[in-house]
Amino acid sequence: MEIFDRNVPAAWTPGRTVVFRGASVITMDADAGDFVGDVVVTGTTISAAGPDAAATAPADALVIDATGTVITPGLVDGHLHAWEGALRGVSPDTDIMAYLTLTHTVLAPLMTPDDVAIGEKVSAVRALEQGVTTIVDNNHNVRSLEHGQAAVGALQEAGLRAVVAAGVGMGQPDGHVYQAVLGLRDHVASDERISVRLMELAPTEAGLRFTAENGIGLVAETLAGFGDLDSALTPELLNPQVTLDHVIGLSDAHWKAIADSGAAIALAPRSDPHYGLAAASPILAANRFGVQEAISTDNEFEYGSDIFGELRTLLGVQRGQAYAALQAGATDAPRPYGVRDALRAATVGGARAAGLSGRIGVITPGAQADLTIFALDRLRPIASHLGAVAAYAESRDVTAVVVDGVPRKWAGEVLGVDRAELVRQAEASRDRVLKEAGVDVDSLRFAGSLELPGA
Repeated sequence: MEIFDRNVPAAWTPGRTVVFRGASVITMDADAGDFVGDVVVTGTTISAAGPDAAATAPADALVIDATGTVITPGLVDGHLHAWEGALRGVSPDTDIMAYLTLTHTVLAPLMTPDDVAIGEKVSAVRALEQGVTTIVDNNHNVRSLEHGQAAVGALQEAGLRAVVAAGVGMGQPDGHVYQAVLGLRDHVASDERISVRLMELAPTEAGLRFTAENGIGLVAETLAGFGDLDSALTPELLNPQVTLDHVIGLSDAHWKAIADSGAAIALAPRSDPHYGLAAASPILAANRFGVQEAISTDNEFEYGSDIFGELRTLLGVQRGQAYAALQAGATDAPRPYGVRDALRAATVGGARAAGLSGRIGVITPGAQADLTIFALDRLRPIASHLGAVAAYAESRDVTAVVVDGVPRKWAGEVLGVDRAELVRQAEASRDRVLKEAGVDVDSLRFAGSLELPGA
């Protein structure tokens, strides 16, 4: 069968080995290298990958001619507030404090578990459309265990791999959060695609000790001036199951603690300047301390989720800053990034942010069968297939997505989703929440920002 055949998913029956044959394969594994050849999927894992890997498959394998495509590890969004999915474009021009006020203190408290589930489903579908197979879901609207369970259920239904980091927003009651995190962990214990962490608006010593004592991870927004970073960002408290987002304004001591502990970071290349958090993400600091970054889309309240936009913004920012440092005569200037470095942030770096290094983010035998498959047709003429992915491709070039050995997007369409019905539900949820806040959605049609009544 050919990869563009819409009948492939029906033939991809549980237990049947599947072979992608004749693709340009970018493994992101330094030992395996890249090649024109085959990827063999058996169950939920990659069983073989190489120029002649198809020869290892059983006679009854489903063989898919993948000529004219590029296969990469599934892309990873290292930091996303997925519960906001139905609030796309509500207030495109707001600054960080207005965003926090609107989402955390005005809109979030009005959302039921069903509203949260709808937002999560919208975000999950958009992720799959872009070739994202895993998200680190910073869910700061877990107002109850039921809200958390609704979020998890939506992600499970979509078939995405996810780290669900549960917490609450600015100024919201948080006495229930630790118990909710433990309850969610037990709730998803049988699902290997979903893991649970604690989410904090700033890393705290208490949160880091709680997560370490309970064998779970922590995700935290990390900006100088928010919280006591000196007491939290220490090698004793940090570990590889901690992911720090933004990492704006950190001292050398903080960066050294991150590097020494193996903690992960997720940069937000478009979000940081958009919200005025920094002129650019601190990629050179990460480079100088040898910390592999993930990239993230952050939220869709103000701008569109676009993993390729983040990847290319990172590439441009790092190159610009690296060249500037070199031209200024800096002796420790990092080398300018290439397209492979940018793609590494969206794969290997994302795997670190999810606590899944070696399991996702690479194409190698034994890794999870999370794959993103790009069609080259619209991109031709193109010489570098690596460049095609990292510097040219868009969501519409992602022809297929496989998560945990299951096709989730095929022939350009996300499977099992009635998109029109999902949009209807999302708009109804959004309109109800805005109405309760005293806002008529029609008033936002030509507005750059949401102005609250009486504000």
